[in-house]
Amino acid sequence: MTEFIQEMLAWIAANPHWAYLIIFLVAMTESLAVIGMFIPGAVMMVGAGPPIAAGVLSFWPVMAWAAGGAIVGDSISYWLGHHYRERLRLIWPFSRYPDSLARGERFFEQYGGKSVAFGRFVGPVRAVIPVVAGMMGMDTKRFLAANVLSALAWAPAYIVPGIVLGASLELAAEATARLGILALALILILWFVFWGVHRLFLFYSPRAGRWVQALLSWADVHPRVGEIARALADPHHPDARALARLAGLLLLGTLAFALMMGLAAGAPELRLNQMVLNLALSLHTPGANHLMVAASRLGDLAVILPLGIAVLVWLLARGQRRQAGYWIAALAFGLLAPVLLKWLLQVPRPDIGLEELSNWAFPSGHVLRATVTYGFLAVCLAGAGTMPQAWRWLPYALAAMLATAVAIARLYLGAHWLTDVVGGLALGLAWIAALGLSFRRHTRPAPSWHGLAALSSAALVLAYGGVSLSFHAADLARYQPRQERISLSEAQWRAQAWRDLPQWREDIQGMNGQPLNLQYAGDPRVLTQALAAQGWQAADTLSFENALRLLSPSLPLMELPLIPHVHDGHHEDLGLIKQEGEEGRRVLRLWATPYLIDGRQPLWVGNVTTQQKRLILNLLAIPATGKDTTEALNASVPDFAALNPQRPAAEGPWLLEGMD
Repeated sequence: MTEFIQEMLAWIAANPHWAYLIIFLVAMTESLAVIGMFIPGAVMMVGAGPPIAAGVLSFWPVMAWAAGGAIVGDSISYWLGHHYRERLRLIWPFSRYPDSLARGERFFEQYGGKSVAFGRFVGPVRAVIPVVAGMMGMDTKRFLAANVLSALAWAPAYIVPGIVLGASLELAAEATARLGILALALILILWFVFWGVHRLFLFYSPRAGRWVQALLSWADVHPRVGEIARALADPHHPDARALARLAGLLLLGTLAFALMMGLAAGAPELRLNQMVLNLALSLHTPGANHLMVAASRLGDLAVILPLGIAVLVWLLARGQRRQAGYWIAALAFGLLAPVLLKWLLQVPRPDIGLEELSNWAFPSGHVLRATVTYGFLAVCLAGAGTMPQAWRWLPYALAAMLATAVAIARLYLGAHWLTDVVGGLALGLAWIAALGLSFRRHTRPAPSWHGLAALSSAALVLAYGGVSLSFHAADLARYQPRQERISLSEAQWRAQAWRDLPQWREDIQGMNGQPLNLQYAGDPRVLTQALAAQGWQAADTLSFENALRLLSPSLPLMELPLIPHVHDGHHEDLGLIKQEGEEGRRVLRLWATPYLIDGRQPLWVGNVTTQQKRLILNLLAIPATGKDTTEALNASVPDFAALNPQRPAAEGPWLLEGMD
């Protein structure tokens, strides 16, 4: 992916006139009547920001072409409305989408001439307001004034966030391609889940009543096997015994499916499981570790239980005993089902050295708890009588995002196989679907959703915040794979074992990063002291405290913080910098390995690179690492004279020694 991005940026740099023309055409078509409804122009405008951040496009020309395209597109739409007036309703595509014109007319009647400016930023009416303004006889001069001024505001409103995104990706790419790709993937996945739930709700909502009646008709035709269906869908039929039977059937069905698929013994052998695990482990970075441990915590018992108890107390205090019974059923299934299935199936966890977790993996308890708890809470909120129909999809979308975040985190941390996560999601969704149907058919809607939303949000924030403050460091350590120490002699290291150490900085699965052409045996303090005499100094690694220096482009490169690189999921353990010329610096990085010389002296791998200061819009300064590492290392070899530098092979790394 990084190669594709680099090639795309190289093409844009070589053909900026085509890039500007594309930006103009996208902005214009996004503004054309009705057609703009099907052009993801806003997304594409955001996409114009990263090339600006990368320095391959200029800021002001992009703004000018984008604003110009928007002005031309709106002007064409206005002319169509002004010229054809009511006849436009009979012409395609307006005849095919009459509702869009109706929405535009209501918006124009509400805001008048200001709607041309407002409408440019409102998605549903964005593409029809100019044509409606023409149809309804808006003065041409007033339209042009609103058109031009709003376009001048619209262009930066969409492109600047893209520049910020591009700058963020530049920072992430300087640290590691993993972080940028992982962040982008997370944003896309969660956005897709949010969008997908909304679309699914719009599809399901008008058909729900018909489906329930079909379910009842089926139960009448099959009286024996339809007992559970009748209990769920018929509000006059007892439901408690049927729900208990259904829970048992879901557990038995999951158990039978897992046995048929051979998960009890074969989960580690499934190729898809191994592929997903290897990919997840290859994306590890220290920053992402913090994020994913935090996401996984949304399914922790220490968070779910306080939330569940708070909601239960609220329901009982309001006299909603029947609703409280359903809530207990949801929580009990989420808490007990994974324990029972894990004990029965005993599917082993991935063997990556996570020693503090239980032995059994299927299904994922975190994912099942999160799916059931947040899912049924969404059912309760969306079923409240005062919840507007237009908003009822929102609790489901938020619940789906939370469960998805937990699922992704469990895969990333290597705590579960893909089949464990899918099993937890499927089982949780099946239970929520059945329980939610029965809940909606057998209970009265709550009079208000505001109190439950406020209470559950506060309980979740307090429980999550308290657990995070108390146990985040312990959780990070729990999900850190353990490595066994390997002892070898100095002679073995210099003769042959240097080949066994990593020769490349490990990046995304199947991709090599920079070469690790430097190995050091000994105390890093000895290395630091030896190189201090040659002008090297300890680097100030990027942190929250010094990040503001990146927003000071006038600072010399040597004063900018060192953006950490990642190897094998870890930042460098030692970073040293040295001035090179007037505008550059050399950077030496070392990472720890599991090897020990004679069982006591640690062995390190690393490299030497060069950096230049790169400015983004003269607002952000990034110390950008050059691609060549061989020349930088060779230029540094004279500085290593006190460390007995040796090179055992022509293409091998330099070996340094700082042992007692």
